[in-house]
Amino acid sequence: MKAMVTFLIIAALGYAGICLLVFLLQDQMLFFPHASDASAVAQLKKWQRSIQTPDGLLSGWVIPARDPKNAPLVFYFGGNAEDVSVTGLDISDNANANFVLMNYRGYGASEGTPSESALFSDALFVYEALANSTPHNGTIVAFGRSLGSGVAVYLSTHRRIDALVLVTPYDSVRNVARRRFSWLPVSRLLRHPFDSIALAPSLDVPALFLVAEYDEVIPVPHARNLADVWGGTMQWVLIEDATHNSIGGEADYWRSIGRFFNEL
Repeated sequence: MKAMVTFLIIAALGYAGICLLVFLLQDQMLFFPHASDASAVAQLKKWQRSIQTPDGLLSGWVIPARDPKNAPLVFYFGGNAEDVSVTGLDISDNANANFVLMNYRGYGASEGTPSESALFSDALFVYEALANSTPHNGTIVAFGRSLGSGVAVYLSTHRRIDALVLVTPYDSVRNVARRRFSWLPVSRLLRHPFDSIALAPSLDVPALFLVAEYDEVIPVPHARNLADVWGGTMQWVLIEDATHNSIGGEADYWRSIGRFFNEL
């Protein structure tokens, strides 16, 4: 009996230690900042832009469309390990829209430390700085990929957004973490819930959902949960054979985005 009690105490202490470790290391588990790609930065040099926020400098690019005044303005928010300089090269080759791509705090040349609250406040600040001063046709789009889908949804509930593009989106980071760590009290540990599903019903704007058939990072049911409660019209495009990281290289990816932009 004494041995059993000792075992249970050790197990409880071990479990508590794991919970504490996950709580302390969750920022490193969610955010993966790194330097921008030097080659991409050099190619995008003429479009480079910096924005001074109240507590740091954000660095990125404003890439114009071939005909800026006849194309939408798109605020792009990347994934948790995404260098948007590389994305900028892809965009300049494929999309006829005016794109704003600012690296999150701690990513590329942007200063500071990423967090849910920081990404949300920076999205609002960038919008205010550029929405009225950047040439476009009057249509403003929020475009979020993976982690950035939550930032795009948040921005859309606080500023005028006419449409959204959501790539490999989730219902909430909390729900994704619950799936992966079902044996942990995720709700009590998580500081960055990115709760898109709570905001989605109030968004009466059109959205394009681009979902990878074999998404191993954010399984398809999480995107479906968000789509099912979306408050506006919704287009669901399942990219066959794509994974979380390969979806952007599939032919239907940019074709679907181009069609969506043309319909706005």
